Amino acid sequence: MIKGILFIFDKITEMLIASMFLIMVILLFAQVIARYIFDFPVMWSEEVGRYLYIWIVYLAASLAFRDKKHLIVDILISKLKYSLRVKWVFTIYILIIIFLSFVFIYGFQYAKINWALFAHSTRLIKLGWAYAAIPVGSLFMIINITRLLPELLKKDSDIKK
Repeated sequence: MIKGILFIFDKITEMLIASMFLIMVILLFAQVIARYIFDFPVMWSEEVGRYLYIWIVYLAASLAFRDKKHLIVDILISKLKYSLRVKWVFTIYILIIIFLSFVFIYGFQYAKINWALFAHSTRLIKLGWAYAAIPVGSLFMIINITRLLPELLKKDSDIKK
């Protein structure tokens, strides 16, 4: 049941990222065409593209945790015994979850504060939607790191032996 929910969660996240990326590319391409061919810049498209990019970064960072694709310096860790390595990585994951919990709390407060403000170049988007990427992305990262913890404690975890 949980695997099915997580599968749906993953697919929705991937579709959101792909959709936002497509919209961002179309908007910015239209901006370039409008500016250089028709000499009519569409000012709001750049700002909306920036907000979409922020969302893409936060959501994709959560998938990078899921797939263990974040950059890691393991020079010292690789010298530890396997059991110590597991404990070390587990501790690091817990510290990351604690940090992301703070990012979630303060990001939520920041988004709430800016919820009523409109974006600078358009009245169609409220800044709260742009800043909501911080708590949502942090929550998604916490979910994906939490998924790694039981796997990490298995005897055949993929920490380099």
